[in-house]
Amino acid sequence: MIKCRCVGWILALVASFGWAQTDSQLIRLATLEWPPFTGLLLPKEGVSTYIASTVAKAAGFRLLSASYEWNKAVELGEKNSEFEGYFPEYFSKERDSSCHLSKSIGNSVLGIATLKNAPIKWANLHDLESYRLGVVDGYLNGENFDAAIKDKRQLVEVAPSDAVNIAKLRAGKIRGIVVDKNVLDYTLFKLKDSGTVVFSRRPIAKLTLHVCFKRTAKGLAMRDAFDKALQKTDLEKLEAEYFQQMFSPL
Repeated sequence: MIKCRCVGWILALVASFGWAQTDSQLIRLATLEWPPFTGLLLPKEGVSTYIASTVAKAAGFRLLSASYEWNKAVELGEKNSEFEGYFPEYFSKERDSSCHLSKSIGNSVLGIATLKNAPIKWANLHDLESYRLGVVDGYLNGENFDAAIKDKRQLVEVAPSDAVNIAKLRAGKIRGIVVDKNVLDYTLFKLKDSGTVVFSRRPIAKLTLHVCFKRTAKGLAMRDAFDKALQKTDLEKLEAEYFQQMFSPL
């Protein structure tokens, strides 16, 4: 499997030689390996990349992306001159003040995944505080859950990626993890695992996904053009077509 750091390094080289040639036509975004939303080896590089590319094209741009570990992607998207921003980002007040967030390009349902034979029974977030749960470094987990982490009411174990967390869960090394439902479904589908892991019936958060454009005049202009095209795009249709193709048997 290609590691995020390697993918990012390779694509960064491509960026340094090719992106500047048609700079005014490009939206250059940092991203991460987060299948099925983003991923270099996925069809159309993931559903979020497919949607963002389709919208960018309708706005008169061409989207190019480079993959890194998430915290690095955020740093590059916000500060590096080779990028206009990064994606896909959850909405939060903090992110909205640090960049020009696009309108939603999709949704993410976050919940608790456990082993089927060792479920966690909970009715509210307070019940989860009895368990140490796996989270991914740098990811948002919903305002209420993150507040519990910050206040040290919720114990967590930090991992570099969802893939690592899912592997730890399947190996019985952790009782439960916070994960997006589509990410879990896709990972288990690729592993041909249809029975060992279950996703909570109630979510801990339902979050929207966005493109985070730099907080500059250029970033604002790109965001506005992107949003104008986005308003004319049938996101549900694009997403449904993508997942139907991805999960259909060959």
